[in-house]
Amino acid sequence: MKKFIIYIILFTCLILVSIYLILLKADGYSDPYYLKFTTPRQNSLILGTSKAAQGIIPDVANKILGNDIYNYSFNMNISPFGPKYLESIKRKLSQKSHSGIFIVTVDCWSISCMGENPNDTTKFKENNSFIGQIKIVDQKPNLHYLLKYMFGNYYRIIFKSSDAVLHENGWFEVSINTDSVSVNRRTKSTLQEYKNFLSNYKYSQARFDYLVKTIEFLNKFGSVYLVRLPVSKGLMDIEHQCMPNFDYKIKQIADKTCGYLDLTPKNETFSYTDGVHLDKRSGKIVTEEIAQWIKNEK
Repeated sequence: MKKFIIYIILFTCLILVSIYLILLKADGYSDPYYLKFTTPRQNSLILGTSKAAQGIIPDVANKILGNDIYNYSFNMNISPFGPKYLESIKRKLSQKSHSGIFIVTVDCWSISCMGENPNDTTKFKENNSFIGQIKIVDQKPNLHYLLKYMFGNYYRIIFKSSDAVLHENGWFEVSINTDSVSVNRRTKSTLQEYKNFLSNYKYSQARFDYLVKTIEFLNKFGSVYLVRLPVSKGLMDIEHQCMPNFDYKIKQIADKTCGYLDLTPKNETFSYTDGVHLDKRSGKIVTEEIAQWIKNEK
């Protein structure tokens, strides 16, 4: 009986060690966010939703700015402006440098909210997500994330996706078909989804206030630049319906930053994978334009 128990313990230990070794192999192909919580604290950040996560490429910006900027953007459900995103930003920022560069991307969705009371911060959807729950954002391996937010998806560590990868610099690179048929199909589906949002999303003064608080916090550690990324004409029309006075609202707080760059007048110049997100080629061009603008402003 004693030998049997010893064998059980050894077998269990072997299984646990094997699982741990597998978890150690989690990378940018395994999950679209995991590496953001394993990389070191940063001095410069790109902030926003999935438009920024996919559309602003740190390596391209760094070549122009001579900086080491990191993309700490997620998506519209995880990283709209609010208390939890700000808390996570504070954890990711090293807070040792005062010469950081912060590209804060804005759109109507990041200062809007679903629900009857868009200003009730206790009901914000992201509160119960990893952005609200993960307290350590620079630990590798990050067991809290692996055990809670990748549970049930460990097969992705072994069977890696070829469509998307999260780079060590925080850029989420998406590699999907960009032929006209595929793009038109995705655009039609995505824009319908955003049209449906119009009946649920409302402007949130609380989120707008947290955008201001985020800017004021970052100002202590460097220069803040507001950017509105380009989108397809179809999404632009929807965003205008969502918040017709968006540009006016942002310009009201632009003097708290080093400048506001609105790239939507050039919407038709760029290409998109689904009407919302820039494709890789356009992302490179847009990143170069943003970086050159910042360099000129500095």
